[in-house]
Amino acid sequence: MADSDDQYDELGKLYERTKHIPTGLAERATFLSALPDLRGKSVLDVACGTGFYPREFRRRGAVRVVGVDSAAEMIGYAREVESRTPQGIEYHRQDATTLPVLGVFDVVTAVWLLGYAEDEAALDLMIGNLRANLAPGGTLAVLVPNPDADWDLLADYGRYGYEVTRTGPAGARQPVAVHVLGDPPFDFDSFFWPGGTFEAALTRGGLTDVARHATVVPDDGRGEEFWGPLRRSPSFAVYTGRG
Repeated sequence: MADSDDQYDELGKLYERTKHIPTGLAERATFLSALPDLRGKSVLDVACGTGFYPREFRRRGAVRVVGVDSAAEMIGYAREVESRTPQGIEYHRQDATTLPVLGVFDVVTAVWLLGYAEDEAALDLMIGNLRANLAPGGTLAVLVPNPDADWDLLADYGRYGYEVTRTGPAGARQPVAVHVLGDPPFDFDSFFWPGGTFEAALTRGGLTDVARHATVVPDDGRGEEFWGPLRRSPSFAVYTGRG
């Protein structure tokens, strides 16, 4: 079991490093500020990864938190953390395209999920599955690649912890490679969709009051000289809608 624990620890440290670099700090600040008060609420986090946000939701007072992810390694790490420090979080291995109804949740979240939809039909399917788990009047919050990104800025995004490079022609979605700096550096693929895509898809999915939220950066003393370019063109965008 020790070897398995070590494997999960290494995976978690690598993945969760993206939450602590400057762009990750801004992601967290923007996403969490877009959520309603979670005290006493139930939350479903789809594509929960290693459980970073589910643990944050519990710290913010959510009484029931469920995380799902399609990757066995991610769920394994999340469950390992839960076994070491129980917080009452449930984790299930599920794909967003086949997600069943796991309950009726006050808040449903999806961080970095929707950008990976293969096409608009798959995007609509994912949103439909998210909404099927949402209580009437509840909040759906999604974090996606920024549809209005400044590519010159993203190519020189190193001060914020990673760089984004286009790897193919723009079509329905723009494929990119994300190079995360640090020790060790690592890379992953992502996709940027055109402006208006996510608002339209959320509206088609029956959500109301669909809105994009302003970028929030940490008040850490580095000021506008450091944070200004990210505020103008973050790598991410946060949208909410009501069920």
